[in-house]
Amino acid sequence: MSIAGIEIFAIIGFIFAAYAVVGNDALQTLGTFINSNRRLHWTILFGFAAAILVLTFTYGWVVNGGDPSYDRLTNTDKYPVIPVQWYHILPPLVLLVITRLGIPVSTSFMVLTIFASVGGLASMIEKSLMGYGLAFVVGAGLYVVINKTLERHFEENPVESFIPRGLILIGGSLFLIISQFLISWKDMLEAVGESRADDTVANIDPTPLFELFTNMFTESNSLLILLGIVLAFEIIANILTQTNRRLYWVTVQWVTTGYLWSVWLIQDFANIFVFLPREINAVQGFGAMAIITVLLGYTFANRGGPVQKILQTKSNVTDIRSATIIDFLYASLLFFFKELSDLPMSTTWVFLGLIAGREYAFAFTHKVITWMDAVFDTFADLGKAFLGLVISIDLAVGLPLLGNMLDPQPEFQSPFASDLFLWFVIVANVMLPVALFFLWRKTRPNAALFFAVMAIGAALFFWKISELKSGGSAEPAAETVETIEAGAETGSVAEDVQPVEGEGGGN
Repeated sequence: MSIAGIEIFAIIGFIFAAYAVVGNDALQTLGTFINSNRRLHWTILFGFAAAILVLTFTYGWVVNGGDPSYDRLTNTDKYPVIPVQWYHILPPLVLLVITRLGIPVSTSFMVLTIFASVGGLASMIEKSLMGYGLAFVVGAGLYVVINKTLERHFEENPVESFIPRGLILIGGSLFLIISQFLISWKDMLEAVGESRADDTVANIDPTPLFELFTNMFTESNSLLILLGIVLAFEIIANILTQTNRRLYWVTVQWVTTGYLWSVWLIQDFANIFVFLPREINAVQGFGAMAIITVLLGYTFANRGGPVQKILQTKSNVTDIRSATIIDFLYASLLFFFKELSDLPMSTTWVFLGLIAGREYAFAFTHKVITWMDAVFDTFADLGKAFLGLVISIDLAVGLPLLGNMLDPQPEFQSPFASDLFLWFVIVANVMLPVALFFLWRKTRPNAALFFAVMAIGAALFFWKISELKSGGSAEPAAETVETIEAGAETGSVAEDVQPVEGEGGGN
């Protein structure tokens, strides 16, 4: 049975994933926005977020030829196209339950893992861990600097005390120009075959760089349009201050939230649209948008849902100025990783890394919280993130096995693509009870045990990461006939390349 050319299981999985992803990640992308605008009716906030949602989807769908995932799923070696079966809808359903419990797990792992090859899973984990580490360093480093200056000023002075006129125009213009220049520079290096690790400004002819900079303004209409939008927001903000001085900061935050929400959607659309065909038509695409928009409205009506309570425990997140800084940092980190590669990653881990670094900076400079509080808080968030990772891996491995037991298929292939992946799953599940024990009883001995076990597990993972990634980098099981025939002619056999979920009776 199908509706608009999409199988019913795919539609159900899409709906579960859409609500779980939007509901869970409202904490990261829209949490500070909701917290600091509680005076406004939720419909106003929802209308703003819905407009960004539709615009981001429409742009990606048009530019990428009907692919709303922004090319996050085009690597079929890592994310092979697999017919959706009944068990594919269970991971987003589990995520939906976890979301209602207020646990900030990674939606990327919970939803995408069952569709990924071993290599895809390893690449996603590696990029996500890199995201956590970089976000932690950025958050800690920046807030060590601004805690005794900006943050203290925010605490001691009301929003209306100072209006930073020109902040939107100057800050927005600088960001757009610098980011566009770096992206264009990267594209130029790749085009001429010079994108090597040892490339530096010193060994590149400055003339093309100057031409590249000038061409950004003469040939890039999109940059000029964005600069015009920034100027318009600056004018609007200054007009609004004639009524209420606070409204300048409100405008700054809304602009930043729009930036964050759009970048996050580009990263996480893959988690939702993985259930649908890689290319969808207008009816399928905008029908899907209608469903996501309705579910987003329900999330706003609940003021972010249970997960929102976690953000409210952090230091100084209700001040609109502090919230704006958090949003801009988080959005810029996601923007960096978007340009780094097209591979999906956990935006949740980036967010947790940023917030953890910020909390440690507060403990170091501001004494708002103690070091021990920061340690327990960080470990608790890491434990919850790890909990979601292990559950997602277990579902990706166990559900295809269960599906084959209920409906045996002669061509079924084990989800354990290699012995290394088998041991990876075993080690992850051995570490799981430690995380659960720590989350149940947070004391110093448990914190030490948690840290030690997680450190050992992380060391083992990074030691074998290249082997695990190569385990899924070759052709997946659902390869084309031509590839199979080519392999037969050369006598080569592609081993260790099965999707994490195997075939699961899908073909």
